[in-house]
This record gives sequence, C-alpha cells and structure tokens, in this order.
Amino acid sequence: MFHFVTFFTVAPEAEEAFVRELRMGGAWLRQARRVAPALVAADLLRHQHRPMFLCHDIWVTPEAYACACGSQAIRQLLDARKQMAADSFEIGAFTFPTLKETAGTRDPILTPAESGRPARWLSTDQLEDELFDAAVLATMNNPNATAAALAEIDAYFAKDGNDPEKQHRQSLLGLLRLLRPNLAELLGEPSSLA
Repeated sequence: MFHFVTFFTVAPEAEEAFVRELRMGGAWLRQARRVAPALVAADLLRHQHRPMFLCHDIWVTPEAYACACGSQAIRQLLDARKQMAADSFEIGAFTFPTLKETAGTRDPILTPAESGRPARWLSTDQLEDELFDAAVLATMNNPNATAAALAEIDAYFAKDGNDPEKQHRQSLLGLLRLLRPNLAELLGEPSSLA
C-alpha cells in the first residue's frame, strides 16, 4: 500500500462542511473512487485543539497513485479538496518500513519498504519553495496586511546568502512562520532544528 498525507487548515466556520465532505464515506471520497478505483481509502485526523487536519490517502501502489495524478479528473478533485481549506501543504508519500537482518548478524536494521522511495523530510529547496509560495499568495490575497513580513523576507534574501545550511533552514522556517504559522508549527520551531 502507498500512503499520501496532506495537511489542511480550515476556517472554523467551514470545518463541519470540510469534515462531512472528506471523511471516510464522504462525498469527496465516493466521487474520487469512481474516477480512481486504486484509491483504497481517505480519512481525516483532526488536531486536538485547532481546525487543522491530516488527510491520509491510501492507494494500492505508488504506480497507481502516479497514474491517477496524471488524470485531469483526479487533479481537479485534489484541487477541489484544497479549495475547501484555508491552507494546505502536501507532506508527502509514506510506506511502512520493513526490517531486514544485516548480513552475518542477528541485529535487524530499518530499510525502506520495497517501493524504493522512502519517505524523506522536507529538503531545503522545498522549504524555500513553500516560503516563496506563501509570499506570492500573501501578496495576491492581502499585501497590506503582510507588508512587514514580506519586507523581512526580501531583506533576508538580499543579504550575501552564505549562511551554513542549518542556519539557513532555521531562517527559512522563521520567515515561513510570519506568513503560514500553522505550517511552520507542523514543520517545527526554528530552535528545534539546532
């Protein structure tokens, strides 16, 4: 099985409709399964205190997921799901790890599942992309309200850019917090990357 996880934040007044549509057995899943039978299930996990959700899609295989994502109908359904939320972020693809014994020992080691593509954490390039996407959306949606945050982001990228990788990641996460605090919280506080 192939698991794909997406993070959503939802306006409190839209939460009930979001859950009704996207929960197991909801209208979105029924429609998606008609178009892509390889989608085995999709369900939601809600944060205990805030209207934040993890949507967990389960596909038959990575290949079935990739094929479905090439379909315009599936892309439209995935886009419609994102439009029901205030914000979304694709965390990525996951498989269950398998244990294999190392040669000559009885100590098992964790290895990627047979798919050959183990889940990887967000790269620095992806973190930069998320920051730039957030800045573009903020500029389009409400530039006056985010002017100070955008100025701080511009100032950071205007400097020489020779920060060590760890410091650069911490700075990116801190800047992302200015525009998308829920996403930055999900990815971790800058101090936790030290």
